[in-house]
Amino acid sequence: MKLTQLLQAYEFDELMPVINEMFLGTNKFRKQLREAYDIAVGMRPVASKKSIRYRIIDIPGSDHKYIGAADSDFQTSWEVCLGKEVVREKGADLSDLELAANCLVNMCLTSNCPRMFEESRQVLLQG
Repeated sequence: MKLTQLLQAYEFDELMPVINEMFLGTNKFRKQLREAYDIAVGMRPVASKKSIRYRIIDIPGSDHKYIGAADSDFQTSWEVCLGKEVVREKGADLSDLELAANCLVNMCLTSNCPRMFEESRQVLLQG
């Protein structure tokens, strides 16, 4: 499923509790994340042959692992991110809702955001 379709499948109010569960304390950024969601679902995606691949990732120097996508999957414009296919590799057992929530946050923090979101992005980055 393309990221644009994944985001459009959920209302922001469905995503926010999952975002806060994945990234504790993010409720204080509800306004900025809502703005990002509204902008993203209103954008026209650019077709991309690349994908956003969720997989099991080892944490260097520890025995711990997590499920995530590489930052490089998001290092492009929002329009291109939205046109990418979101893929779960073997063992990446996130639900579609969890994927949508995680992708939204990663877009905000990693992708080249539209100018209209830059001020809110700075708020997010300052945490």
